[in-house]
Amino acid sequence: MGNETPPPAGDPDRDLVEAAQAGASEAFDRLVVRHQDRVVRLARRITGDAEAALDVAQTVFVKAWRGLSRFHGDSRFSTWLTRIAINQCRNELRQRRTLKHARPASLDETSPLTGTSRAASVPDRGPTLAERAEARELGQALDAALAGLEPDAREILVLREVEALSYEDMAALLDVAVGTVRSRLHRARAALRSALEGHGAASSVRAT
Repeated sequence: MGNETPPPAGDPDRDLVEAAQAGASEAFDRLVVRHQDRVVRLARRITGDAEAALDVAQTVFVKAWRGLSRFHGDSRFSTWLTRIAINQCRNELRQRRTLKHARPASLDETSPLTGTSRAASVPDRGPTLAERAEARELGQALDAALAGLEPDAREILVLREVEALSYEDMAALLDVAVGTVRSRLHRARAALRSALEGHGAASSVRAT
């Protein structure tokens, strides 16, 4: 029996994790299918690079498979996997530190914050040409502002504003105190609002 901590109640991955730890590779394959879209989405939003996100996700699952024996269920499997993904995104960003400032993106590319193309954010009909141009400008301003933030600021914004994680979950993932999460998020939001000033979008960044 020992003193092992059981997986959190309600962890939907518990059975598959245990099967995979027992050597059932098909069980791990099912875990990959279940979580791959979320991992790719998270990586794309943190790195701001759709192609790099695919490489990050592949590495994440390789590391998860190799380290599965060290997963003891102290948290949900999805939380453990997210922690691996965040660390791998940090590795990716460190490797291309000199490319921190992103080039201007086209309307066909994906916004790192919303996960959708800027073209999709512009309505097909109804608004006037001026309104459409303004919406496109604001979307581009948001992406440019995010790309200009320090990696840890973009990371905390994505976890809160996109992934909608609680302060407690973010603290566990980042291995910091809840108070640290709050202060980092406050600074990140302030930096984003400052970058968006003059574009009429700063008010869209929540202050709480």
